[in-house]
Formats: sequence, C-alpha cells, structure tokens
Amino acid sequence: MPLYADIPGIAMQVSRDVVVASIQVDLDENVLARFREDLLLRIHETGSRGVILDVSGLETIDSDEFAALRRIITMSEIMGAESVLVGLRPGVVSALIEAEADVDGLRAASNLDAAFAMLKPEPEAEPESEAEADPEADPEDNLPPEPEPATESER
Repeated sequence: MPLYADIPGIAMQVSRDVVVASIQVDLDENVLARFREDLLLRIHETGSRGVILDVSGLETIDSDEFAALRRIITMSEIMGAESVLVGLRPGVVSALIEAEADVDGLRAASNLDAAFAMLKPEPEAEPESEAEADPEADPEDNLPPEPEPATESER
C-alpha cells in the first residue's frame, strides 16, 4: 500500500510548462508532506519552470502551515521552478501579517492569468547592431578589412 494512500492529495496539472497546484483541502502535517513529495516529483518529471500555488480554497492558513508552504516553495525554486501564490484571501493575508509570518520575497498574483504572466520567460534583448551591443567600440572596427596593395609582380 502506498505511503500516502489515505491522505488527501492536492490536485496538480501542468499547463504552459508550469505546475498548477490547487489546494482545496484543509492542510495538516500529512497533507503537506504528501504535497511536497508529489510537487517535487512532478517538477522533476516534467522539467517545469514554474509553480502556481492556488490557495483560494483555503479559508485560513496558520503560521505553521504557511511556514511549511514557504519551505515547499524554496524546495521548488532550488529545483529551478519559480513560484507564485494565487488566491490569497484578505483575511488570510491580514492574519499572516499580524502573526509576523515571513513573507519577504514571496511572489503573489491576484489570479491565474496574472500568475502565468509573472512566470512568462522574458525574451532576451538582442541589440539591433553590433555597434549598439558595445557603445565603447570604435565604429571603424566593424568595417571590412581594406584590400592589400598590389605588388609589382601582380601589376
């Protein structure tokens, strides 16, 4: 029998190279442990570059549950997947701040579209010409070499 057979799982799907996890069950130590293992395995198997944690289904999050989610976010980022929280309710945000939860560096979005936009890879800026790539470069360096003068025997 699997280790977490009787523990509710958190629904996950991969969309646009991002794992979207919709947390719709009450969190406890066992649910969080299963979620951690399932999420990290999904990131590893799919090579996803991002994770969206949709917590809109949670009425409350206590400081211990939030700390566990933070650790899961850190683990995901170590595996190369940026994370964004979505669906934080005003009361949850207020309670976390009042409890002095560590929210530094957390990325949050108001909805899934905004979260996907935050995780969209930024296009690499390519200079329009080599001269723009290095403003210190001498423009004459980009000119083709001048032909060698003809020798007496070639004339």
